[in-house]
Amino acid sequence: MDAPASNRPRVNYRDLRDYLALLEGAGLLHRITAEVDPRVELGAVAARSLERKGPALMFENVKGYRGKKLVANIIATNEQLAIAFNTKPEEEAIQERVVEGMDHRIPSVTLDTGPCKETIVTGDAIDIDMIPTPLWHEQDGGRYLGTTAGIVTRDPLTGFLNMGSYRVMILDKKTLSLSGGLRGRKALTGPGGGDHVLDNEKEGKPTPVAIVMGMDPLLTLASGSPVRPDESDGSMEYEAAGGWRGFPTELVKCETSDLLVPAHAEMVIEGEVVPNVRTPEGPHGESTGFYGENKQAFLVNITCITHRKDPVTYGLICLRVEDYPRQLLRSGSMQSRIIAKTGFTNIREVYFPEVGRHGMLIVSAAIRDKDEPKRIMDGIWDDIGERWRWIIVVDEDCNVRDWEEVMWRVCAAADPAQDIFKGKEHAPRGRHRGEVDFDPPSHGLGIDATMRFKPNKFPPVNKVSDSLMRKVAARWDEFGLS
Repeated sequence: MDAPASNRPRVNYRDLRDYLALLEGAGLLHRITAEVDPRVELGAVAARSLERKGPALMFENVKGYRGKKLVANIIATNEQLAIAFNTKPEEEAIQERVVEGMDHRIPSVTLDTGPCKETIVTGDAIDIDMIPTPLWHEQDGGRYLGTTAGIVTRDPLTGFLNMGSYRVMILDKKTLSLSGGLRGRKALTGPGGGDHVLDNEKEGKPTPVAIVMGMDPLLTLASGSPVRPDESDGSMEYEAAGGWRGFPTELVKCETSDLLVPAHAEMVIEGEVVPNVRTPEGPHGESTGFYGENKQAFLVNITCITHRKDPVTYGLICLRVEDYPRQLLRSGSMQSRIIAKTGFTNIREVYFPEVGRHGMLIVSAAIRDKDEPKRIMDGIWDDIGERWRWIIVVDEDCNVRDWEEVMWRVCAAADPAQDIFKGKEHAPRGRHRGEVDFDPPSHGLGIDATMRFKPNKFPPVNKVSDSLMRKVAARWDEFGLS
């Protein structure tokens, strides 16, 4: 893990509040002062605004929660992400920063205390309903406060910390359900929170957990991203966020456990997962486009709540389009993993479009012979250990983010008899703890949409060269076109 670099780009905020102020200053945040009902209405407003690529929303008058603010849609557009990463509002620039931060992490630092400790609530005073928590989707089985939260646990075998994004549903004022994080210890991103719970259960022990709400946007993104642990010290999400931020994540120790949590978070809900107890959870609308539920989720007893004065709640409605740039975060992580695992150093870019769970990868590469596109597909299917079904391989000059260009190449260059391959069969994903979720078809397709080495003689592609486009892009501000 890299040490902090003085020349590393730094973001211009320290916490969620600073970030929201920057959004508002740039005209990218809108305050809603009219009363909004948290039961379904608030989620519908967020959904409609997302579909129109609208601004971040700050709900200042949530029914039943006078004076308590909730924000949504705060990392949904390239313009917002440009402020989050302190870069240009272009997917290429944002993804470059994602890859750089993943590869050059900055160690975290631990403080004696921080803003998240301004108020400490314990004992009979604990009541989770102090937080404005919407019923986000019309068929949700309950109110979910775990939509953008970071769920922090410690691996009982290694001592390493992990932060993931899992579903958290309110059961009563002191009890929550926790669903997710069970990936298996051989997963590319290491064991998740569910693995930690199961390992503790073997010893009959509860699992300390911290649910961190209202983090800065980079910690939120890191929590929901496939961050591989550093094998030497276990550094993961906190340190990746530090790499993106340009300075360390500041942590503080929890009140009721030895877990370390972000010092500048709006709120931390501390608790314990009760060993060998399960509870129904859901359904909850998911980004697959379906509702998921878990009939045997973990049960969490809240032991303490710490928060800033007048905490700001941040949540999201989970649709196929949502307040979360999954395609950029997962594409940046997947690209380096595929190259490292398969050895295809001629891969130029990997892109994960928004078309469903493990649905599709688009891969551009400097193809060296006619059979290499198929070898790239097989390498991804066989070596990566994930369930990607559809893979489209294109030449290195293709813009993998331009869906029309990708489809033009499929139509122009892919011969169904020679260039379309049935994908690897994936067995149905094993269900854990009573999950009810979407299972995609067991097979996908591989499509060779490259033009080099094909028997057809294609004329030159009518396209501005990458080198010339970079020169023009470098002068965009000078042209007054930003």
